[in-house]
Amino acid sequence: MTSIEVTRSVLADPSSVALVLAGPAARELWPQSEDQPVQDRPVALVDAAPATAVTVGPPRRTGVGFVARMLVRSGAPTVAAGRMSIRPASGGGCEVALVLTTAGERDRELRRDVERYLDNLVRVSLERSSAA
Repeated sequence: MTSIEVTRSVLADPSSVALVLAGPAARELWPQSEDQPVQDRPVALVDAAPATAVTVGPPRRTGVGFVARMLVRSGAPTVAAGRMSIRPASGGGCEVALVLTTAGERDRELRRDVERYLDNLVRVSLERSSAA
């Protein structure tokens, strides 16, 4: 078993990030391929079944932050499971940490996808926070 841990800072409050994770964006932000990042995909492809997909449980309140369970599947089998935590940062904004446990078969690819997923989450959270 291998543990993948990735953290990002977001200049948005924890509840804004939790709202993004509570909607369909939680699934759609998972990277689909190197050639076609999520933000460049045609809308028609959003419902297509990707080779690797993510399921994010509803964010639960934990004191001043949130936590959500996460599963990564390749077809039917689960390739990684873990949790995402969203906590206020001392200088403002929040910190998002994703910890996944995997069997270790595709660690490099999975780590890359997790990093891209969190980058996409930061981008969308900032867009929605500044639009409010």
